[in-house]
Parts: sequence; structure tokens; C-alpha cells
Amino acid sequence: TAVAASYMNIPLAHTQGGEVTGSIDESVRHAITKLAHIHFPTTELSKKRLVQMGENPNDIHTVGCPSIDSIFAHDLKMDSQFIKTYSRKGVGSNIDFYKPYLLVLQHPVTTEFGDGNSQINETLNAIRELKMQTIWLWPNIDAGSDDISKAIRTFREKHNPSFIHFYINLKVEDYAILLNNCACIIGNSSSSIREGSFLGIPAVNIGTRQNNRERGKNIIDVDYDSSSIAKAIHFQLQHGKYEPDSLYGKGDASLKISNILAS
Repeated sequence: TAVAASYMNIPLAHTQGGEVTGSIDESVRHAITKLAHIHFPTTELSKKRLVQMGENPNDIHTVGCPSIDSIFAHDLKMDSQFIKTYSRKGVGSNIDFYKPYLLVLQHPVTTEFGDGNSQINETLNAIRELKMQTIWLWPNIDAGSDDISKAIRTFREKHNPSFIHFYINLKVEDYAILLNNCACIIGNSSSSIREGSFLGIPAVNIGTRQNNRERGKNIIDVDYDSSSIAKAIHFQLQHGKYEPDSLYGKGDASLKISNILAS
């Protein structure tokens, strides 16, 4: 889209530019920044990076993260309709959504292609050790996804865990409900840092995929090591929810963006 817009002389607005991470997304994000004309970063630090990249400060507007808007506008309480819908989906053991549960979402790291199997097995072993009811979501389709998916399937067939339920994917608003009501989120999804900090959800971030991304106090960073992962989860379970953090916005980014574009 960014390349096409440039060649067709169509003004391009870019959200969430200036952020750094430990994956290929960072390279793509910076490339789009250089093709964009109007910038909507989520934080002041991201804005500073855009200026350092040579973008005109007058075209940069710090608005927060639009993904926060999607959860700010919804009722995220666990209800009977949600339970009825998702009790019939996915595979694995039955989950009592009204009791504490873990939420796991771990994606491949494109810059560490080939290591996905060993990395996910450390997480699987940590969850197996805890034996706490767990909701596990399938990884995205980045390079290395097949290794992670295969390892999860192998684990499931070998151990047939009585405390894990697996889902391929969920709607954004339903994922937000799962996140808001979990006891701890584990893995390397940016949602633990963005939405998780806004909701105050205890989170264990594994590995390098979110390297250097700004984060709130709800995050504990660990390496690909089952004992370290389990230890961090224990700590977060004892800690419980954190104070909500507006680092990535207050739920009004969409309004700010639309107002700026209109003017």
C-alpha cells in the first residue's frame, strides 16, 4: 500500500511509526515511515525517532495506539454468551472461564528462523509444570510458524494435557475479553505490552520479539528457558493486576486521527 500510494502521488498516513522491536516488522515499519506523509505515532519517544529519521515535526502527531480504542469502547466482562460460544470451539480440555486461567500467545521470531521448535518447547514445558488451566492461541503466519505449530501439536498428542484448551484465532473484541480476564498472559505478543499495560494484566514476555519496545510495569522479560518462564509466571500470579497504564493511549486515538485528517 505504501509503495503504491507513493507512485500514485496519494498522501499516506501511517500509524504506530517510530517503534522498535526485535523482528522484521521494525524494518518494514521504518520503510513505510519514509514513504508516508502524515505520521501518527503512539508515544513521544516514537515521535522523537521519526524526527531523527528526518521527518518534518509538523507532520507528526502523537495520538496513542488505535488498538486501545477497540478495547476501551467494549464491555470486557466475561459473560455467558462468550462462554457458550467458545466452549464449543477449539480443541482440548474444558475451561472454567470464571476461574483463574493463563493465556499463551507466542509467535515465531523471523530473525531467529529455525529456533522456533526449541523456543516454544521451553514455554510448553513451563506450562506443563504449572498445570494451571490455560488457553493457548495459535501463532501468526510469519516465517517459522510451521515449527511452532508442529511442536504444539506434538506436545498435545504426546501429553494430552487435561488443563489446556487450544484456539486457532478469535475476533479482536473476544480476544480482548480473554486478555482482560486472564490471570497472566505469556508469550511474545505486542498485545501484552499495549493492551495488557492499559488493562493492567500481569504479563511474561519471552525472548527477543519485543526487544526495545516501550513497556509498562506489568511486564516481566525472560529468556527461552522453562524454569525462568515458570518462575516469572508464579511471581505475576502472586502479584495480580497492575495499575492501568496509559503509555499507549487512553482510548481516543481514532478521534484524534480523524480530526487531524479532516483538518
